[in-house]
Amino acid sequence: MASDLIDSQLLNTFVTVAESDSLTEAANRLKVTQSAVSQALKQLEQAVGAELVVRRTRPVQLTAAGQVLKQSADTILADLRRLNVRLREASEKGLVQCRLGLVTSCSEVFGSKLIASLSRRIERLRLRSGMTPTLIQAFLDREIDILISSDPLTDVEGLERFHLCRDPMLVAASSTMLGRVNPDAGGGRSLVERLARSEPLIRYGRNTHIGALSEVAMRRMQVLANVRYETDDTHTLMSFVRDGHGWAIVSALCLAQVLYMTEGVGIIELDASRHARDLYLLAREGEMGGIPSQVAESIAAILREAICPALVACAPWLNLDQFALPEG
Repeated sequence: MASDLIDSQLLNTFVTVAESDSLTEAANRLKVTQSAVSQALKQLEQAVGAELVVRRTRPVQLTAAGQVLKQSADTILADLRRLNVRLREASEKGLVQCRLGLVTSCSEVFGSKLIASLSRRIERLRLRSGMTPTLIQAFLDREIDILISSDPLTDVEGLERFHLCRDPMLVAASSTMLGRVNPDAGGGRSLVERLARSEPLIRYGRNTHIGALSEVAMRRMQVLANVRYETDDTHTLMSFVRDGHGWAIVSALCLAQVLYMTEGVGIIELDASRHARDLYLLAREGEMGGIPSQVAESIAAILREAICPALVACAPWLNLDQFALPEG
C-alpha cells in the first residue's frame, strides 16, 4: 500500500483528465504537453497504488478506483481553493493570530508600541520575550512565528530576513565617577582606559549577546578591566552604575530600557561607536504573506520616530545615522 500523500497538482491534473474527452484535450486545458499529463497520471497511480484511467478509450473512462477518487477529489480541491482565498485575505487584511518573539531589551523598549501599531491587523497576538538562545530554539521549534533577534540564523534555509537597526555599544558611568577619573573632561578611548584602570566594571553575563559583544570590544581595544559585578538584568546593572559601584558597557537599546534611571549618569562613546549589534526580524519564507515586512516597517517607524530621538537627547554625541535604520 502506498504511504505518500497525494500531491494536489497531480490531483488537479487527474480531475481535468476525468472531465475531458481525451488526454490531448486535458493537456490543452492545463496548458501543458500530453506527455506531461500522461506522466502526472502515472505518478498519481503509483502514489495511490491503483490504476485510475482505462487506457486507449475515448472519451476518457475511469476505473472503479478512479471513480472513487474523482468523487473525493472535487471536494478536496474545492476546500484547497477556499483555503487559498482565506490565506490571501489574511495576508492582505491582517493576521488572525501571531506569535511574536522579542529579546528582552526590544520587548521592553518597543513591545507595547508595536502591539498598538499592529492592533488593527491582528486578532490575537502572543508576545514572548527572553534571552536570544531560548527564543531562537522556540522559533526553530515553530513555537514562534516571527522572531526579533541579534542572530540572523544565516545557516538556516527557508527564512526571510529584515534588518531592523544597528544598536551601538556605549559606556555608562556615574557623573561623580567620570569627574573623578576624568578631571580634564576629555573623552574617547583614553577615558575608557582610565575607567578600566581605576574603577570596577559591571558586566552583562557572558551567556548574553551584549555580554559577549562587550568582551569582544574590550579585547579589540586591548583594554583590561576589573570585573566585580555581573548581571543579566539591565535595571540592576544601571542601578549599580547610578549608585557609583562601577561602570558598564551597554547597547543603546538596553539604555533605552532605563532612560528614567540616567539622572546623575554620564553616557559616553565607546571606541568611536565602532562596536554594535545588529537586530533582525526573521520569519519562515512564504508562510505569512506580507505580514513580516509590515511588522519590520512598524518597528523601524517606532525606532525612527520615538526611541532613537530619546536616545540622542540623552547622549547628544549619538546621531540617527549610527542606527542604520531603513528608510521610511
